[in-house]
Amino acid sequence: MKKYYRKVPKEQLDQFMQFRQEHPLQTHQVKGITWEYLTSGDTSSQPLLLLPGALGTGDSSWQTFKLFEQEGKYRITCPSYPAEINSMSGLADGISEILAAEGITETFLVGGSYGGMLAQVFVHRHPGMVNRLVLSHTYPPVSSRARSVEPALRLFKVLPMFLVKKMLRDRMTGILPPRPTPELALIAGQIHETVDTRLTRQAALNTFLRMIDFDQQIFSPSDLAGWQGKTLIMLAEDDPTTPESLRKTLISLYPGARLHLFKGSGHATAILESAEYIRVMEEFLSQ
Repeated sequence: MKKYYRKVPKEQLDQFMQFRQEHPLQTHQVKGITWEYLTSGDTSSQPLLLLPGALGTGDSSWQTFKLFEQEGKYRITCPSYPAEINSMSGLADGISEILAAEGITETFLVGGSYGGMLAQVFVHRHPGMVNRLVLSHTYPPVSSRARSVEPALRLFKVLPMFLVKKMLRDRMTGILPPRPTPELALIAGQIHETVDTRLTRQAALNTFLRMIDFDQQIFSPSDLAGWQGKTLIMLAEDDPTTPESLRKTLISLYPGARLHLFKGSGHATAILESAEYIRVMEEFLSQ
């Protein structure tokens, strides 16, 4: 365990390990598949569904989870993504079952990056379960992009697992800003630990199959015309995963959405500008 976090200052690592100890995994069976998820907060509090990024584990969103938790007014649910599920639609439907099992009929929904892709699928499939939607550092479906994933899928089927893991580690760490901060060192450690200890060939393949499923979705600005909820879109001007053309397309899909544009934090705003990141969401969610 320690080898993954040797570059992380002790104080930062202790906070992460304490979070893990204080938030044991919950489990729920959905159609024969075991889901793991984290929860926090009183059942009388406002439900908030927090969807993690491509690492796919609840504790990969621990910093945002903890900041929401400190507000003291949310009942937070944060799932991990089962390796067996190969579509965003399957993830969305499974999560709806978890919410139902928790007695949650309507929730705030926050999704960043890969989780923002899933959040879009979720609100299109289960709009009645969402009354506030936050899309962070994410992008719309792009049908042509699905083809670009296919070479990686072919490689993942035949390459030795140590090469598959290296490719995924490099891909995920490559979008982090090149800054020597404790927060980014911890994220890099989480990526290495999760890929080395949890990743199976099936999980690797399905991570990309879900992306293909997302890019094959067809959304339009009128899809949620009858939906009574509100949307906040948070993006960064210098995020390499969301060039201006994709930002414009995403915004066009959600007429009336509030927009907040960050500067200088790339794809890691939730980590590098955590206080401002939460402040913007809190302002939106409290209205």
